[in-house]
Amino acid sequence: NRALQSNFGIRTSYLIKEASAISNSWGAVGALPQLSTSVSGVSSISDQTENPTSFIQERIETDGLTSGLNVNWTLFDGMGMFVSKSRLNLLELQSEGQSSLVIEQTVEAVDRAYHNILLQAELLSVLAESMSLSRQRLIEIKHSESYGTAGTFDRLQFENAILADSTSWLQQGVAVKFSIRNLNLLMGDPEDSVWTLTDELLPPPELPSVSDVRIAVMVDNTSLNNAILSESIAHNGVKLAQSFLYPVLGLNASFSNATSNFAVGDLEGAGRSVNTSALLTLNFNLFNGGATRRSISLAKIQADIAAVNLEDNRAQASSIVSNAYESYTLGASVYDLCVQASRNASILLDIAETSYRKGIINALDYRTLEVSLQRARVNQLSALLVWRGSYVEIQRLVGALRAPLMMN
Repeated sequence: NRALQSNFGIRTSYLIKEASAISNSWGAVGALPQLSTSVSGVSSISDQTENPTSFIQERIETDGLTSGLNVNWTLFDGMGMFVSKSRLNLLELQSEGQSSLVIEQTVEAVDRAYHNILLQAELLSVLAESMSLSRQRLIEIKHSESYGTAGTFDRLQFENAILADSTSWLQQGVAVKFSIRNLNLLMGDPEDSVWTLTDELLPPPELPSVSDVRIAVMVDNTSLNNAILSESIAHNGVKLAQSFLYPVLGLNASFSNATSNFAVGDLEGAGRSVNTSALLTLNFNLFNGGATRRSISLAKIQADIAAVNLEDNRAQASSIVSNAYESYTLGASVYDLCVQASRNASILLDIAETSYRKGIINALDYRTLEVSLQRARVNQLSALLVWRGSYVEIQRLVGALRAPLMMN
Protein backbone atom coordinates (compact mmCIF):
# COMPACT_ATOMS: atom_id res chain seq x y z
CA ASN A 1 0.00 0.00 0.00
CA ARG A 2 2.85 2.41 0.74
CA ALA A 3 4.39 1.72 -2.66
CA LEU A 4 1.06 2.19 -4.43
CA GLN A 5 0.79 5.59 -2.79
CA SER A 6 4.37 6.85 -3.10
CA ASN A 7 6.35 4.86 -5.67
CA PHE A 8 7.85 7.29 -8.19
CA GLY A 9 7.02 5.18 -11.23
CA ILE A 10 3.40 4.72 -10.12
CA ARG A 11 3.01 8.43 -9.43
CA THR A 12 4.30 9.21 -12.92
CA SER A 13 1.99 6.67 -14.57
CA TYR A 14 -0.95 8.10 -12.60
CA LEU A 15 -0.23 11.59 -13.94
CA ILE A 16 0.05 10.23 -17.49
CA LYS A 17 -3.28 8.48 -17.04
CA GLU A 18 -4.84 11.71 -15.71
CA ALA A 19 -3.50 13.66 -18.70
CA SER A 20 -4.95 11.06 -21.07
CA ALA A 21 -8.36 11.33 -19.37
CA ILE A 22 -8.31 15.13 -19.73
CA SER A 23 -7.46 14.85 -23.44
CA ASN A 24 -10.35 12.45 -24.06
CA SER A 25 -13.18 14.84 -24.86
CA TRP A 26 -15.48 15.65 -27.78
CA GLY A 27 -14.07 19.15 -27.90
CA ALA A 28 -10.59 17.78 -28.57
CA VAL A 29 -11.78 16.10 -31.80
CA GLY A 30 -13.64 19.15 -33.15
CA ALA A 31 -17.16 17.76 -32.63
CA LEU A 32 -18.39 20.74 -30.61
CA PRO A 33 -19.14 24.20 -32.01
CA GLN A 34 -16.71 27.07 -31.57
CA LEU A 35 -18.27 30.25 -30.25
CA SER A 36 -16.51 33.62 -30.28
CA THR A 37 -17.55 37.18 -29.56
CA SER A 38 -16.01 40.55 -30.27
CA VAL A 39 -16.57 44.13 -29.24
CA SER A 40 -14.90 47.15 -30.87
CA GLY A 41 -15.31 50.88 -30.37
CA VAL A 42 -14.20 53.83 -32.46
CA SER A 43 -14.06 57.55 -31.86
CA SER A 44 -12.86 59.98 -34.50
CA ILE A 45 -12.68 63.76 -35.02
CA SER A 46 -12.08 65.32 -38.44
CA ASP A 47 -11.67 69.11 -38.47
CA GLN A 48 -12.36 70.37 -42.01
CA THR A 49 -13.03 74.01 -41.07
CA GLU A 50 -9.82 75.25 -42.67
CA ASN A 51 -9.85 72.88 -45.65
CA PRO A 52 -11.08 74.83 -48.69
CA THR A 53 -11.21 71.66 -50.77
CA SER A 54 -13.64 69.92 -48.42
CA PHE A 55 -17.31 69.79 -49.40
CA ILE A 56 -18.29 70.10 -45.73
CA GLN A 57 -16.15 72.67 -43.96
CA GLU A 58 -17.12 71.72 -40.45
CA ARG A 59 -15.79 69.79 -37.47
CA ILE A 60 -16.97 66.18 -37.92
CA GLU A 61 -17.18 63.97 -34.78
CA THR A 62 -18.04 60.27 -34.95
CA ASP A 63 -18.47 57.66 -32.14
CA GLY A 64 -19.29 54.01 -32.79
CA LEU A 65 -19.62 50.64 -31.00
CA THR A 66 -19.77 47.30 -32.77
CA SER A 67 -20.44 43.95 -31.09
CA GLY A 68 -20.54 40.56 -32.79
CA LEU A 69 -21.11 36.86 -32.19
CA ASN A 70 -19.70 34.13 -34.43
CA VAL A 71 -20.35 30.36 -34.46
CA ASN A 72 -18.34 27.73 -36.38
CA TRP A 73 -19.42 24.10 -36.31
CA THR A 74 -18.22 21.13 -38.32
CA LEU A 75 -21.36 19.10 -38.97
CA PHE A 76 -19.78 16.21 -40.88
CA ASP A 77 -16.19 15.28 -41.70
CA GLY A 78 -16.49 11.74 -42.97
CA MET A 79 -17.02 10.39 -39.43
CA GLY A 80 -13.49 11.55 -38.62
CA MET A 81 -14.49 13.17 -35.33
CA PHE A 82 -16.17 9.96 -34.14
CA VAL A 83 -13.14 7.90 -35.14
CA SER A 84 -10.88 10.37 -33.32
CA LYS A 85 -13.03 10.15 -30.19
CA SER A 86 -12.84 6.35 -30.35
CA ARG A 87 -9.07 6.66 -30.67
CA LEU A 88 -8.92 8.86 -27.56
CA ASN A 89 -10.98 6.26 -25.68
CA LEU A 90 -8.48 3.57 -26.68
CA LEU A 91 -5.53 5.77 -25.74
CA GLU A 92 -7.04 6.35 -22.31
CA LEU A 93 -7.52 2.60 -21.87
CA GLN A 94 -3.93 2.10 -23.00
CA SER A 95 -2.65 4.56 -20.40
CA GLU A 96 -4.65 2.66 -17.77
CA GLY A 97 -3.08 -0.57 -19.03
CA GLN A 98 0.39 0.94 -18.75
CA SER A 99 -0.42 2.05 -15.21
CA SER A 100 -1.57 -1.48 -14.38
CA LEU A 101 1.67 -2.87 -15.78
CA VAL A 102 3.74 -0.46 -13.67
CA ILE A 103 1.69 -1.38 -10.60
CA GLU A 104 2.16 -5.10 -11.20
CA GLN A 105 5.90 -4.71 -11.66
CA THR A 106 6.13 -2.56 -8.54
CA VAL A 107 4.15 -5.05 -6.44
CA GLU A 108 6.44 -7.84 -7.65
CA ALA A 109 9.54 -5.75 -6.93
CA VAL A 110 8.29 -4.90 -3.42
CA ASP A 111 7.63 -8.57 -2.70
CA ARG A 112 11.13 -9.51 -3.87
CA ALA A 113 12.75 -6.65 -1.93
CA TYR A 114 10.80 -7.48 1.24
CA HIS A 115 11.76 -11.13 1.21
CA ASN A 116 15.32 -10.30 0.19
CA ILE A 117 15.65 -8.36 3.45
CA LEU A 118 14.41 -11.44 5.30
CA LEU A 119 16.99 -13.53 3.44
CA GLN A 120 19.87 -11.15 4.14
CA ALA A 121 18.89 -10.87 7.81
CA GLU A 122 18.70 -14.66 8.09
CA LEU A 123 22.13 -15.01 6.51
CA LEU A 124 23.42 -12.52 9.07
CA SER A 125 21.96 -14.71 11.82
CA VAL A 126 23.66 -17.78 10.34
CA LEU A 127 27.04 -16.05 10.47
CA ALA A 128 26.39 -14.76 13.99
CA GLU A 129 25.50 -18.28 15.12
CA SER A 130 28.65 -19.65 13.49
CA MET A 131 30.79 -17.01 15.22
CA SER A 132 29.16 -17.79 18.56
CA LEU A 133 29.91 -21.48 18.13
CA SER A 134 33.52 -20.75 17.17
CA ARG A 135 33.96 -18.45 20.18
CA GLN A 136 32.61 -21.15 22.45
CA ARG A 137 35.08 -23.66 21.00
CA LEU A 138 37.88 -21.11 21.34
CA ILE A 139 37.11 -20.56 25.03
CA GLU A 140 37.17 -24.31 25.60
CA ILE A 141 40.48 -24.63 23.73
CA LYS A 142 42.11 -21.82 25.71
CA HIS A 143 40.94 -23.47 28.91
CA SER A 144 42.33 -26.82 27.76
CA GLU A 145 45.53 -25.15 26.53
CA SER A 146 46.18 -23.78 30.01
CA TYR A 147 46.17 -27.37 31.27
CA GLY A 148 48.29 -28.62 28.39
CA THR A 149 45.55 -30.77 26.86
CA ALA A 150 45.16 -28.68 23.67
CA GLY A 151 47.63 -27.33 21.16
CA THR A 152 48.30 -23.98 19.55
CA PHE A 153 47.17 -25.35 16.18
CA ASP A 154 43.58 -25.85 17.32
CA ARG A 155 43.48 -22.41 18.96
CA LEU A 156 44.74 -20.67 15.82
CA GLN A 157 42.25 -22.57 13.67
CA PHE A 158 39.30 -21.33 15.66
CA GLU A 159 40.74 -17.81 15.90
CA ASN A 160 41.03 -17.74 12.10
CA ALA A 161 37.49 -19.09 11.85
CA ILE A 162 36.23 -16.23 14.03
CA LEU A 163 38.17 -13.70 11.93
CA ALA A 164 36.76 -15.10 8.69
CA ASP A 165 33.21 -15.18 10.04
CA SER A 166 33.59 -11.66 11.44
CA THR A 167 34.61 -10.37 8.01
CA SER A 168 31.65 -12.10 6.39
CA TRP A 169 29.36 -10.81 9.15
CA LEU A 170 30.43 -7.21 8.55
CA GLN A 171 29.91 -7.59 4.80
CA GLN A 172 26.53 -9.21 5.38
CA GLY A 173 25.49 -6.32 7.63
CA VAL A 174 26.11 -3.95 4.72
CA ALA A 175 24.07 -6.25 2.46
CA VAL A 176 21.15 -5.98 4.92
CA LYS A 177 21.35 -2.17 4.80
CA PHE A 178 21.47 -2.23 0.99
CA SER A 179 18.34 -4.40 0.84
CA ILE A 180 16.47 -2.07 3.23
CA ARG A 181 17.41 0.99 1.14
CA ASN A 182 16.13 -0.78 -1.97
CA LEU A 183 12.76 -1.41 -0.31
CA ASN A 184 12.58 2.19 0.87
CA LEU A 185 13.25 3.39 -2.68
CA LEU A 186 10.41 1.25 -4.03
CA MET A 187 8.04 2.58 -1.36
CA GLY A 188 9.14 6.18 -1.89
CA ASP A 189 10.29 6.49 1.74
CA PRO A 190 13.50 8.10 3.08
CA GLU A 191 16.45 5.79 2.55
CA ASP A 192 17.29 5.68 6.27
CA SER A 193 13.82 4.43 7.29
CA VAL A 194 14.02 1.25 9.37
CA TRP A 195 11.24 -1.32 9.48
CA THR A 196 10.31 -4.31 11.58
CA LEU A 197 9.32 -7.02 9.09
CA THR A 198 6.62 -9.23 10.56
CA ASP A 199 6.25 -11.83 7.78
CA GLU A 200 8.54 -14.81 7.35
CA LEU A 201 10.34 -16.25 4.34
CA LEU A 202 8.13 -19.27 3.73
CA PRO A 203 7.72 -21.70 0.83
CA PRO A 204 5.16 -20.40 -1.70
CA PRO A 205 1.77 -22.13 -2.11
CA GLU A 206 1.02 -24.67 -4.79
CA LEU A 207 0.17 -23.60 -8.32
CA PRO A 208 -2.46 -25.03 -10.69
CA SER A 209 -1.37 -26.94 -13.76
CA VAL A 210 0.75 -25.23 -16.40
CA SER A 211 -2.11 -25.45 -18.91
CA ASP A 212 -4.44 -23.62 -16.51
CA VAL A 213 -1.78 -20.97 -15.91
CA ARG A 214 -1.25 -20.54 -19.65
CA ILE A 215 -5.00 -20.10 -20.24
CA ALA A 216 -5.18 -17.50 -17.45
CA VAL A 217 -2.28 -15.59 -19.00
CA MET A 218 -3.85 -15.57 -22.46
CA VAL A 219 -7.12 -14.30 -21.01
CA ASP A 220 -5.97 -11.60 -18.58
CA ASN A 221 -2.29 -10.77 -18.98
CA THR A 222 -1.69 -7.02 -18.81
CA SER A 223 1.01 -6.93 -21.49
CA LEU A 224 -1.21 -8.89 -23.89
CA ASN A 225 -4.16 -6.62 -23.16
CA ASN A 226 -1.98 -3.61 -23.95
CA ALA A 227 -0.88 -5.23 -27.22
CA ILE A 228 -4.54 -5.84 -28.14
CA LEU A 229 -5.27 -2.16 -27.46
CA SER A 230 -2.32 -1.17 -29.66
CA GLU A 231 -3.75 -3.24 -32.50
CA SER A 232 -7.17 -1.60 -32.04
CA ILE A 233 -5.54 1.85 -32.11
CA ALA A 234 -3.75 0.92 -35.35
CA HIS A 235 -7.01 -0.18 -37.00
CA ASN A 236 -8.58 3.03 -35.75
CA GLY A 237 -5.81 4.90 -37.56
CA VAL A 238 -6.91 3.28 -40.83
CA LYS A 239 -10.47 4.52 -40.33
CA LEU A 240 -9.19 7.99 -39.50
CA ALA A 241 -7.10 8.11 -42.69
CA GLN A 242 -10.12 6.93 -44.74
CA SER A 243 -12.31 9.70 -43.32
CA PHE A 244 -10.36 12.23 -45.45
CA LEU A 245 -11.96 10.68 -48.55
CA TYR A 246 -15.29 12.25 -47.60
CA PRO A 247 -16.47 15.86 -47.87
CA VAL A 248 -16.55 18.21 -44.89
CA LEU A 249 -19.78 20.03 -44.11
CA GLY A 250 -19.53 23.11 -41.91
CA LEU A 251 -21.81 25.78 -40.57
CA ASN A 252 -20.85 29.40 -39.94
CA ALA A 253 -23.33 31.78 -38.32
CA SER A 254 -22.71 35.34 -37.25
CA PHE A 255 -24.56 38.24 -35.70
CA SER A 256 -23.37 41.85 -35.38
CA ASN A 257 -24.84 45.00 -33.92
CA ALA A 258 -23.24 48.38 -34.73
CA THR A 259 -24.33 51.73 -33.27
CA SER A 260 -22.89 55.13 -34.15
CA ASN A 261 -23.25 58.80 -33.23
CA PHE A 262 -22.09 61.66 -35.38
CA ALA A 263 -22.01 65.44 -35.22
CA VAL A 264 -21.32 67.90 -38.06
CA GLY A 265 -21.40 71.42 -36.78
CA ASP A 266 -24.85 72.01 -35.31
CA LEU A 267 -26.20 68.81 -36.92
CA GLU A 268 -26.25 65.61 -34.78
CA GLY A 269 -27.56 62.09 -35.44
CA ALA A 270 -27.44 58.43 -34.42
CA GLY A 271 -27.57 55.20 -36.37
CA ARG A 272 -27.76 51.45 -35.86
CA SER A 273 -26.94 48.52 -38.11
CA VAL A 274 -27.85 44.85 -37.37
CA ASN A 275 -26.47 42.00 -39.52
CA THR A 276 -27.31 38.29 -39.25
CA SER A 277 -25.93 35.59 -41.51
CA ALA A 278 -25.71 31.81 -41.78
CA LEU A 279 -23.45 29.96 -44.17
CA LEU A 280 -23.20 26.27 -45.00
CA THR A 281 -19.91 25.18 -46.56
CA LEU A 282 -19.11 21.93 -48.30
CA ASN A 283 -15.45 21.20 -48.91
CA PHE A 284 -14.37 18.18 -50.91
CA ASN A 285 -10.74 17.50 -51.64
CA LEU A 286 -10.67 16.27 -55.25
CA PHE A 287 -6.93 15.74 -55.53
CA ASN A 288 -4.00 16.38 -53.16
CA GLY A 289 -1.20 14.59 -54.95
CA GLY A 290 -2.20 11.19 -53.59
CA ALA A 291 -1.48 12.19 -49.97
CA THR A 292 -4.74 10.70 -48.68
CA ARG A 293 -4.16 7.37 -50.43
CA ARG A 294 -0.63 7.24 -49.12
CA SER A 295 -1.87 7.94 -45.58
CA ILE A 296 -4.39 5.09 -45.87
CA SER A 297 -1.73 2.68 -47.16
CA LEU A 298 0.68 3.63 -44.38
CA ALA A 299 -2.07 3.26 -41.77
CA LYS A 300 -2.86 -0.24 -43.07
CA ILE A 301 0.83 -1.17 -42.81
CA GLN A 302 0.86 0.09 -39.21
CA ALA A 303 -2.18 -2.08 -38.51
CA ASP A 304 -0.40 -5.10 -39.99
CA ILE A 305 2.65 -4.34 -37.83
CA ALA A 306 0.42 -4.14 -34.74
CA ALA A 307 -1.15 -7.51 -35.63
CA VAL A 308 2.30 -9.10 -35.99
CA ASN A 309 3.37 -7.56 -32.67
CA LEU A 310 0.28 -8.99 -30.99
CA GLU A 311 1.06 -12.43 -32.37
CA ASP A 312 4.64 -12.05 -31.18
CA ASN A 313 3.43 -11.00 -27.71
CA ARG A 314 1.21 -14.06 -27.48
CA ALA A 315 4.11 -16.33 -28.46
CA GLN A 316 6.43 -14.63 -25.98
CA ALA A 317 3.82 -14.84 -23.21
CA SER A 318 3.43 -18.57 -23.79
CA SER A 319 7.20 -19.05 -23.69
CA ILE A 320 7.57 -16.90 -20.56
CA VAL A 321 4.85 -18.90 -18.82
CA SER A 322 6.59 -22.17 -19.66
CA ASN A 323 9.94 -20.87 -18.42
CA ALA A 324 8.47 -19.42 -15.24
CA TYR A 325 6.51 -22.58 -14.47
CA GLU A 326 9.57 -24.77 -15.03
CA SER A 327 11.57 -22.41 -12.78
CA TYR A 328 8.88 -22.78 -10.13
CA THR A 329 8.95 -26.58 -10.39
CA LEU A 330 12.74 -26.63 -10.39
CA GLY A 331 12.82 -24.23 -7.44
CA ALA A 332 10.63 -26.56 -5.40
CA SER A 333 12.89 -29.53 -6.12
CA VAL A 334 16.10 -27.60 -5.45
CA TYR A 335 14.71 -26.26 -2.18
CA ASP A 336 13.80 -29.77 -1.00
CA LEU A 337 17.32 -30.96 -1.80
CA CYS A 338 18.84 -27.98 0.02
CA VAL A 339 16.69 -28.66 3.07
CA GLN A 340 17.94 -32.25 3.13
CA ALA A 341 21.53 -31.08 2.65
CA SER A 342 21.18 -28.63 5.57
CA ARG A 343 19.71 -31.35 7.75
CA ASN A 344 22.58 -33.71 6.89
CA ALA A 345 25.19 -30.99 7.47
CA SER A 346 23.68 -30.21 10.88
CA ILE A 347 23.74 -33.87 11.88
CA LEU A 348 27.33 -34.23 10.68
CA LEU A 349 28.39 -31.20 12.73
CA ASP A 350 26.72 -32.67 15.85
CA ILE A 351 28.60 -35.92 15.29
CA ALA A 352 31.83 -34.00 14.61
CA GLU A 353 31.48 -32.10 17.87
CA THR A 354 31.42 -35.35 19.81
CA SER A 355 34.30 -36.72 17.76
CA TYR A 356 36.32 -33.53 18.27
CA ARG A 357 35.86 -33.67 22.03
CA LYS A 358 37.10 -37.25 21.97
CA GLY A 359 40.09 -36.30 19.80
CA ILE A 360 39.00 -38.40 16.84
CA ILE A 361 39.06 -35.42 14.45
CA ASN A 362 41.09 -32.21 14.59
CA ALA A 363 40.05 -28.56 14.51
CA LEU A 364 40.60 -28.33 10.77
CA ASP A 365 38.13 -31.15 10.09
CA TYR A 366 35.64 -29.60 12.49
CA ARG A 367 35.93 -26.21 10.80
CA THR A 368 35.38 -27.82 7.40
CA LEU A 369 32.10 -29.31 8.57
CA GLU A 370 31.10 -26.02 10.17
CA VAL A 371 31.66 -24.17 6.87
CA SER A 372 29.71 -26.90 5.08
CA LEU A 373 26.73 -26.26 7.36
CA GLN A 374 27.00 -22.52 6.68
CA ARG A 375 27.06 -23.11 2.95
CA ALA A 376 24.13 -25.55 3.11
CA ARG A 377 21.97 -23.08 5.03
CA VAL A 378 22.87 -20.26 2.67
CA ASN A 379 21.97 -22.45 -0.30
CA GLN A 380 18.68 -23.37 1.35
CA LEU A 381 17.70 -19.74 1.95
CA SER A 382 18.80 -18.66 -1.54
CA ALA A 383 16.84 -21.52 -3.13
CA LEU A 384 13.76 -20.50 -1.16
CA LEU A 385 14.02 -16.91 -2.38
CA VAL A 386 14.44 -18.03 -6.00
CA TRP A 387 11.49 -20.41 -5.66
CA ARG A 388 9.29 -17.67 -4.27
CA GLY A 389 10.46 -15.26 -6.99
CA SER A 390 9.29 -17.64 -9.73
CA TYR A 391 5.94 -18.01 -7.95
CA VAL A 392 5.45 -14.22 -7.76
CA GLU A 393 6.43 -13.91 -11.44
CA ILE A 394 3.67 -16.35 -12.39
CA GLN A 395 1.23 -14.42 -10.22
CA ARG A 396 2.13 -11.25 -12.13
CA LEU A 397 1.70 -12.97 -15.49
CA VAL A 398 -1.83 -14.14 -14.67
CA GLY A 399 -2.80 -10.66 -13.43
CA ALA A 400 -3.04 -11.61 -9.75
CA LEU A 401 -0.79 -8.71 -8.66
CA ARG A 402 -3.02 -6.07 -10.23
CA ALA A 403 -4.06 -3.50 -7.65
CA PRO A 404 -5.92 -0.19 -7.77
CA LEU A 405 -4.09 3.09 -7.47
CA MET A 406 -4.12 4.29 -3.87
CA MET A 407 -3.55 7.95 -4.78
CA ASN A 408 -6.19 10.64 -4.22
